[in-house]
Amino acid sequence: MVNRKMKPAQVLQLIRKLAREQDLALEELSGRGKGSHRIYTLTDSNGAEVARFGLTGHAREISWTVLREIEGGLADMFGENWMEKRR
Repeated sequence: MVNRKMKPAQVLQLIRKLAREQDLALEELSGRGKGSHRIYTLTDSNGAEVARFGLTGHAREISWTVLREIEGGLADMFGENWMEKRR
């Protein structure tokens, strides 16, 4: 479980790094999300979507709830507690 706060840019940087290691691509879905919220997908080498998550576009720290949801949603791909293992 996440036990530290992170900013959206830090989360994206970490996900991008882990995705590259697994030959996945991180893409922002244009026209999706509201206001400063953005929707991102992870796609495999064939272009098939394997995961989707949302983040805010502002520079403030992300709430614990959102961080837990992102970590749990991507745990199948990156392993349990992947946010804590990579610093």
